[in-house]
Amino acid sequence: MTIDNELQTDDEALREAGFTDGPKATSSFKLRPMTALTLSWMQRNKLFDEGSGDLLQKTAAFAFLHTEPIETIRAVVNNRSAFLNAVDDWIESNIKFHTELTPLSDEMNMAMEAYMASSTVAAHRSDPKGPDSKN
Repeated sequence: MTIDNELQTDDEALREAGFTDGPKATSSFKLRPMTALTLSWMQRNKLFDEGSGDLLQKTAAFAFLHTEPIETIRAVVNNRSAFLNAVDDWIESNIKFHTELTPLSDEMNMAMEAYMASSTVAAHRSDPKGPDSKN
């Protein structure tokens, strides 16, 4: 990838994508970008725990957290039972067939990868003059 006629390594390009990420239209949903706050909401509601919930529920929870009004989310996010009920309501209102969640699952994985990459330092910087450059 080139920016201003300079080559970027893959990890720099991925970091740039994470920094500049904007709303995405996935399936029929417009998702807000992942932020530290939405990551915190996902962690406190155990979206990453192996034994907690199923993949459909986790994907729907990601979509709920990135599509619903912030006030709606804040009303339930700190009460796991209320949060899970709100996610179930979101599924009932927005999803007819489980296959509709597939593009959202893909987006969830890409969003996590881009967010995590944007919060790290490039392992191999392309700027040979940089102090941590390996070039």
